[in-house]
Amino acid sequence: MENSEETIKKRKDKIKGWFKNPYNLTFFAIILFAIAIRFYYFWLTKNQPIWWDESEYMSQAKAIAGLLQYDTSSIRSPIFPAFMSIFFFLGITSEPIMRFLALFIPSVLVIVLTYFMIKEMYLDKRIALISTILVSVLWEHLFYSNRFHTENFALIFQFLALFILFRCYIKSKDFYFINHKYSLIWILLFSIVSMAFRPGNVMFIPALLLLVVLLNKDKLLTKSSLIIIGLLIVAIISAFIFTSIPQNFLSTYTHFSDPIGWNSFNVFYGFYESPISYIPSLLFYGFLIGLAMIFFRTVLVLDNIKTFKVDSENLEFKSDLFNLLLLFSTLFVFVFIMRANSFEYRWFFPLLPAMLAFTGKGIIEFSEYIGSFIKSKYFVSALIILIVILGAYSQMIHADQIIKFKVDSYSQVRDAALWIKDNYPKNTQVLSISYPQTVYYSERNVSTYSSIKNSSEFNNYLASNKPAILEVSIFESHPEWLNSWINDNKDKLTPINAYFADKEQTQPVLVLYRLGYNNTSSSA
Repeated sequence: MENSEETIKKRKDKIKGWFKNPYNLTFFAIILFAIAIRFYYFWLTKNQPIWWDESEYMSQAKAIAGLLQYDTSSIRSPIFPAFMSIFFFLGITSEPIMRFLALFIPSVLVIVLTYFMIKEMYLDKRIALISTILVSVLWEHLFYSNRFHTENFALIFQFLALFILFRCYIKSKDFYFINHKYSLIWILLFSIVSMAFRPGNVMFIPALLLLVVLLNKDKLLTKSSLIIIGLLIVAIISAFIFTSIPQNFLSTYTHFSDPIGWNSFNVFYGFYESPISYIPSLLFYGFLIGLAMIFFRTVLVLDNIKTFKVDSENLEFKSDLFNLLLLFSTLFVFVFIMRANSFEYRWFFPLLPAMLAFTGKGIIEFSEYIGSFIKSKYFVSALIILIVILGAYSQMIHADQIIKFKVDSYSQVRDAALWIKDNYPKNTQVLSISYPQTVYYSERNVSTYSSIKNSSEFNNYLASNKPAILEVSIFESHPEWLNSWINDNKDKLTPINAYFADKEQTQPVLVLYRLGYNNTSSSA
């Protein structure tokens, strides 16, 4: 009994001691803030309609659970749908519950891991704290934390890999059950899982590998190491020759025939969205200052690579070098390989550690430079806090606008599919361009007619397959011939339901037709 009470007292003292550290207290406050704003938007979006990408993942999940038939896409990794299928196997179909467990919690984990990852890279904990605040309010991350997407799961395992890289591998420290001697195995495992959730996360691997190679450059020149490297090269080449997986991957991420994707350099301006379109965000300026400062300082002491070893010496240089490699290798892929002249910002999430760290260092460097004229450390701290608050506020304004604006988008597609589910039997054949959403919500036999080239081909398709319902909407890209076909075949079409963009029902955006030869009776 005494031992138990003594143990409890020691734990309480340890917790009190932890909170006495101002950095720990600040970190705890940031996490509470992040949880609060994420819960607000979780509650706002808990029943929002799912989009095309989301419904592909979720339809696959239902298919794995045996609830429907769905043609899986070759570019979608099956890991996330397999994870989500667990809910359906358990009979959990409530989207709010799934959103909380599979979206809300992973989003918070990314924020927590951001702090610990950056803290292992840099001795100045202010960089980790600023990075944590920024990822808490980063509009693109906040927005997609409410969608059934793979980004957060991929980031969790990427950040774990980088955390283990710096804490266990470079610093030779154990972390719970992870022994530093076997840290490379854990780094490899976490990296593979990150890529399994989202193949695009492969973009952080080159920087990680190059840093490990530089740290072990002397060992890698041995005969046994060269043999292992040769065998790995042969294995990779064989995989490309004898399997289609790498070829499918390359066809998705390589577009050498397109113009060079210089527009990708705008990603940082877009990440740090400003409420005033013609005035860049303070965070964007902080990033530029940090990037320029780190780049030139790293170049000036590049000779340090010659003495690179797996130890804590020159930790800041190693961290800066890694983040530069991460930034430039990711941009290289987008500019010269993917040639992404148009893109979504979430595609660049693998470079977040570098972008966040450089922004934090830039804000600190600028504030300390201004503070050097006043010679007041309190002024420096106040200026850092002011810049971060103003930058965070601008992020939250943009995030709030876009989340609320998109909260009801595609609701008509969802409502139409649910209506079909409630009023037509399981074997009903439905034609819809919004294929994955309609499959997910209706759980009926859905086909798309997006690839049909003309009215004649469509008539042949109808004669052969005899679908019961045709869905026509403003959503997605419908065939050009469709309107003329509808006008020429009004005698075969019976409108059975319509959905509108306005409460007055003057702007129809989706119409369901029963096709004339239909022998399937409604159960309504």
